[in-house]
Amino acid sequence: MLNGKVILVVGGAAGIGRATAELCAARGAAVVVADIDPAAGQQVATAIGGLFVAVNVTDPASVQAMVAAIEERYGRLDGLIQTAGVLKGAYTPVDEFPLETWRTVLEVNVTGSFLCAKHAVPLLKQSDKGVMILVSSGAAVGGSSSVAYGASKGGVNSLGITLAAKLAPEGIRVNVVMPGNIDTGMKRSVIAAEAEMSGKSLEDAVAASKLGVPEGVAQVLAWLVSDDADYVRGMITTR
Repeated sequence: MLNGKVILVVGGAAGIGRATAELCAARGAAVVVADIDPAAGQQVATAIGGLFVAVNVTDPASVQAMVAAIEERYGRLDGLIQTAGVLKGAYTPVDEFPLETWRTVLEVNVTGSFLCAKHAVPLLKQSDKGVMILVSSGAAVGGSSSVAYGASKGGVNSLGITLAAKLAPEGIRVNVVMPGNIDTGMKRSVIAAEAEMSGKSLEDAVAASKLGVPEGVAQVLAWLVSDDADYVRGMITTR
């Protein structure tokens, strides 16, 4: 259970983030939903009785303001779950891959994770058992349709491993979770591109992908942020 804990879910407006915010709230946490999409983020926060904070994870001032809002409202933070990310450039050959797209993906996925960690740590240090979970992807170790996405998620893995060692003396537990083949808007956009290239119907391509559901990953994330997972360290691969 998460009774009495304050949990921040970055990227909580949709997909894995939304499912995780909903489950953490159902298990008793005060949940802060942070997202760049204010309409969807507020809808989720209202439905679960949480707080919505708009954030652009690539903007240091925006991330700092997000954490300040949490401190003002709750005076504490027990868990950060960073799910925000983008996938662009699916099936674009590396020799044709736009530098701007590369920079955008790394800025959101890697720099965004770094900024969330950087600004959340001071509050997490004040928790009895602070927890940080960075959501990577199976693409980090198995390859991706996008060279930028695969590289960025490898960066998230390494960031998490490094932070786990550096923050352990501060009493902060860090995990990296690598989901794969989950039914999200991002994944469906990749399947749509694949279907167009192969001539398959979108329905057939989705069925062939045998996608898992966001709620399944949410079960893992909500457990990891709880005290029951106190002995768990390192990277975890899910479906």
